[in-house]
Amino acid sequence: MIACVQMAMTLQKFSSAMRLHFARAALQMRLWLHRCAHIKWRKYDVVDFGFLLVLCASVGLLVYMISEISISYKEFIKLHSSESWLFVWLRVCVEIFGSSDYALRFSLIVVHIGNMSLMYLIGRIYLRKRRDSLFLVLLYALLPGVNLSALLLYESGFIIFVLLAICFVQLRFKKIPYVLICLAGLLDLVFCVLFIALGVYAILHRKSKMLLTSLVGFGINMFLYSSSIAGVPQAYALDVLGAFAMLFSPLLFLYYIYTLYAAITRHKDYSLMVLISVSGLIFSLLLSLRQEIDITKFAPLCVVGLPVLVYGFYNDMRVRLKMYRTRFRVRMGLVFLVLCFESFCLFGNKITYLFSPQPNFARSYYIAKDVANALKSRGIEHLKVENSALALRLSFYGIEAGSAACLYEESTPISHKGEMIEIAYLGKIVARYKLVRSNACRI
Repeated sequence: MIACVQMAMTLQKFSSAMRLHFARAALQMRLWLHRCAHIKWRKYDVVDFGFLLVLCASVGLLVYMISEISISYKEFIKLHSSESWLFVWLRVCVEIFGSSDYALRFSLIVVHIGNMSLMYLIGRIYLRKRRDSLFLVLLYALLPGVNLSALLLYESGFIIFVLLAICFVQLRFKKIPYVLICLAGLLDLVFCVLFIALGVYAILHRKSKMLLTSLVGFGINMFLYSSSIAGVPQAYALDVLGAFAMLFSPLLFLYYIYTLYAAITRHKDYSLMVLISVSGLIFSLLLSLRQEIDITKFAPLCVVGLPVLVYGFYNDMRVRLKMYRTRFRVRMGLVFLVLCFESFCLFGNKITYLFSPQPNFARSYYIAKDVANALKSRGIEHLKVENSALALRLSFYGIEAGSAACLYEESTPISHKGEMIEIAYLGKIVARYKLVRSNACRI
């Protein structure tokens, strides 16, 4: 009897505590909604309109490129065999929306839009003048590495999004997003840089609990992904520097290193964004001293520091009289012209076929979709293909294996009568294949 009474009293106390807990939670929710209802949002200005123009132009060019390129052999293999979270997601997209380049790469474009928006918002907070953030976004949209991450099947765009989201929360709300940092640390080895930057931030600001959190997070990340650091030590530092210079453009990368150094030593800027950029660059170079690294994952660590570069440029220019600012404008103008030229080479690379039919640097992302369309226009959806890599790529576009016809390389001698399939770009023939419509053909 006494035990029953004690149990009833315990249940009553527990129910009272739960009611009190839910009442507090409801009160906090009402207070939060009340604050949100009274937030004074800033009015839109001309700079916002300029940002939308840059965003639409960037997305338009990327959508155009998606219509031009095909899935590569390596992308096809990864799409059907890789257990990476990116390719698991892409398989879901293809399963839902169908087997097409737009279904395959649409999510990358969406992430690119989010990245440009976050970069713009960070610029509005971090940079001194509103129009500076517009120049920042334009610079970001012209980076070769950024455009490649929005087109090709790499994790780069998603990594940039996570890093920019962390930096935005820290700059906007003056709080460290521990939950987001810890979740990111569970995804990939590259996010160990977040814990390194967080540890340096904790030391500089004398926060012992934050330092302990960074050490634990770094240890967990190393425990999960330490197998990525293995093999016989080999030096790849020069290769990594060359890759960074290519993805950023050489002049911009040199200026980027200078502005990071100035931000730390001269301006004493110890924000999480600066520390992530510096830690990412140093960690990449140190790791490349012993092994080859995946530059597509480590390059985004440096993209985060682009606002620091723009801030350093305008700060160096504006502290001088107007008559002495010309050389700074010329310097950045030269960097800007190089970026425009690299973007032109990326989006207009087919122009090289006007001068020579030889394969250019993007050859592995062409031909397949055009061959598939040519076969479908002839009513062929099943055939044997001599080139096994091309056969796999064609299967993505609905051309499956069959025995009704055969597709040969141009140089292959055949005994059956066939027709020629010619792939032309800008009026220049870049590839030829022999199509034989016969059940007796052999591969």
